[in-house]
Amino acid sequence: MNQGAARIPEKYEFKDKGVWIFVGIDLAIFALFFLVFLTERVATPDVFLASQAELNPVYGFINTAVLVTSSWLLVLALKTMVANHRLARRYLTGAILMGLIFIVSKCFEYYGKISAGITIVDNVFFSFYYILTFIHLCHVIGGLIALKVVHGWVGQPVQEGQVAFAESVGIYWHMVDLLWIYLFLLLYLLR
Repeated sequence: MNQGAARIPEKYEFKDKGVWIFVGIDLAIFALFFLVFLTERVATPDVFLASQAELNPVYGFINTAVLVTSSWLLVLALKTMVANHRLARRYLTGAILMGLIFIVSKCFEYYGKISAGITIVDNVFFSFYYILTFIHLCHVIGGLIALKVVHGWVGQPVQEGQVAFAESVGIYWHMVDLLWIYLFLLLYLLR
């Protein structure tokens, strides 16, 4: 092992508690958005049902499968990051590719809606749809940047703090997954 490299103990304890505070705040903000969404849905059920019919749940399902697969690949990468850096690098590459597929899919979906004349100002449902999915998309982009940073470290001697950062990225990426699952349920499936 490289002398400058940090020694990874057999039983590793997660050190970065700050990411949990960030995730908790982010989830609380989204929970408020979801509460307002549900309140508006109860107030105008016909608008929400008619607008939901304009969404293609296949896009939502594909995006869900892509993000869940990306998270699974990230878990595998984190498990193998120190022991088998080549395999970890492949898993991370797969996780990043899945995130990019999500972005492309979302852009196609936005393009389809805008081409059909459906915009953020059409009604309250589509205001929520565009705002919530765009905020989520920004989270995906931020997560992909962090994944790329971790990807750049794999194969080099592990330095102090890199494992904790990689785990924090994993926690963040799982939060992005969780948020999408709720968005999928609320926007595409809730009738």
